[in-house]
Formats: sequence, structure tokens, C-alpha cells
Amino acid sequence: MKQPVLLSIIGIVCLLKVNAVDSKEPAPLVLVPRPTHVFKTADRSHENTDSWIFSLMVQTDTPEKITPLAMKVTLLRKSQILSSTSYTAEGLKALVYQTSAQPKLADGSIPPKPIFWPAALRIRHTGPADLAVDAMRVEVDATTGEGQTRHGMEIVPVETYQQKTALSCPFRGKGIILQAGATNGGHRNRSGQFAVDLFGLDESWSIMAPGDGKQNGDYRGWERELIAPANGVVVHARDDRPDQPVGDTSDAQYYAPEYKQGGDPGNFLVIDHGHSEFSMIAHFEAHSMLVKPGDHVRQGQALGKLGHSGDTSGPHCHYQLQSGPDWENADGLPFKFTNVDEPFLDRGTYFDAK
Repeated sequence: MKQPVLLSIIGIVCLLKVNAVDSKEPAPLVLVPRPTHVFKTADRSHENTDSWIFSLMVQTDTPEKITPLAMKVTLLRKSQILSSTSYTAEGLKALVYQTSAQPKLADGSIPPKPIFWPAALRIRHTGPADLAVDAMRVEVDATTGEGQTRHGMEIVPVETYQQKTALSCPFRGKGIILQAGATNGGHRNRSGQFAVDLFGLDESWSIMAPGDGKQNGDYRGWERELIAPANGVVVHARDDRPDQPVGDTSDAQYYAPEYKQGGDPGNFLVIDHGHSEFSMIAHFEAHSMLVKPGDHVRQGQALGKLGHSGDTSGPHCHYQLQSGPDWENADGLPFKFTNVDEPFLDRGTYFDAK
């Protein structure tokens, strides 16, 4: 007589267990910032603003489809909420992109188990410096290919970098910056967030000699001596790449095989200054380099000649300060030159490096 009641109780327990499994919360979204350290820089502005820019990679363990639907960005100072901005799916369209970069760990190493970045969000902020923002809390809602809604949250510190190495401009004399960092509409890659492209000028502040710009020698900076910006040890150097033959052209057939899609630094070197600060100088003239890996260099020492190698639209020197020896997997660092009397290294800035 009691058996049906017992079976009913067992059935209810089983049903509760099934419902518990079915109602299990979906795994949270994993959000990974790149670069791994986000640094703010002051803007050339009468309104005393600062800016920063980074990407949040949506990271998964399988190659699934992820579609961001909404995002909320909260500015923080010492954990105190300063302001919040919400984005709808329509508002996110301009921020979401697909990266072709191979997903790696923060140090550039391959993870022991595969990871995937099915979506990425490009986040940029410009606002009053007096807010003294020191972190952003970013919350993202997204759907998977199976229609499951997932939520992720990441608190991203926003830092002001204190440069440790006294750096000189990598060439002497007059010049102009024709491309600068990400917040100035320039270089976007991880280690190049604050990079500058330095073109040499003559004494009359001209970038070109008489000519049509098709010859490398038409450019005043061509073959200018490049020098060590500070004491250090050369940790990487490449000198075998040909120069672009046309002065105002970046022809992909002259890129190294591993950079056929662009971004080729050509002939370049990296100097370790200590304190986790490394100078990268790129686009040397072919076979002009005077140093090799392992060499100790002194500030102002000749390194080679300014050239037109790699992915470059004209003979110039690309300079960046980075947090590690590998330019493809280091964070960019803000910097200033001690011998350039300019508070901002933005595009269009003229300078005279003594």
C-alpha cells in the first residue's frame, strides 16, 4: 500500500534534481584586457583632459560564436563610482570587432590548452583629468550560438606610468612626428600604443629635398645617423631586409614573409634599459646596423642609419618604449625625450633634438 507513495517521493526528488541541473547558471564570460596594462596620457587640450584606449577580448575554451548584446562601463576612483555609461546592442556595433591575432597568454606564450577570442571590444575614454580615474568596471552581456545568455565583468586598472629611463630622441637635429600613438589616431597594436614615427627635416624645416618624393634620397632624414636613446644591452637586432625602392610607397612584396599582411618593422633593434623598459627602433637602412645582440651601448652611440625597410610609407624612424623584449607581446609604455622641448609627442609636432 505504501509503495506508490514511495515511488512518488522518489520521482519528485529526481524531478527536483533535473530542474536543478537545467537551472544551472551559465558560465560567466571571460574578459581579457589587451594590452595587459592600461595607461592614461594627457591630451593636448585647453580643457585638461586625459585619454586611454584598450581592447577587451572575449575568451572561450571552444571556438563558439559569441555576440555581445549590451555593455556597461563604470569609472572608478578608489572603488568609488564616478559615472556609468550603458551601451545597447546597436551602440556596441561600432565597438565590436574580430581579431586575426592568435590568442596567447599575457606574456606571449602559447597556453597549455587552446583558447579562442570569438569577439573583441575596443574601448576608448577621454574625460576630465581631475576625475583621477584609476579603474574601469566593464560588464558585458552576450549570447552564444546556442542562444544562451552569458554575463561577464572585469575591473581594469587605469594607471599613470612613471618613466624610469631618461631617453634621448634616436636621432639628432630637426624633425617632425607624422604618426603618434593610439589616442592620437595613430599606432594601434599592443606594444605601439604610444609609438611615434620620426621624419628628419633640414635646417629650413623641410621634409624633402627638390624632387618628386619617389627616391629615398629625396627625404631629408634618409641615412641620418640613428643613436641609442639610453644606456642598455641590445637584445634583438635584424639587418637583412631590403629598403622599399620607392620613397613614398609601402610595397608588400618587400615585407618579410611573416608580415605579408602588414606591420613589418623591417630592420629593427630592441635595447634593454633595465627596469622593464625596452626601446624599439625600426626601419633602419638595409645592412647599416653597427651593433648586434649582446652588445652594450651608451646613450648617443651610433646604431646605424635611418632607412625605408619594412611597412613604411617613407624613410623615417619608428620609436617606441615597451615593457618587454618581444615587440609583438609587450605592452607599450608612455615616454618623453629629455632633449625634445615638447610636452606632447603628437602627430604634426615639430622638434629639434639637441
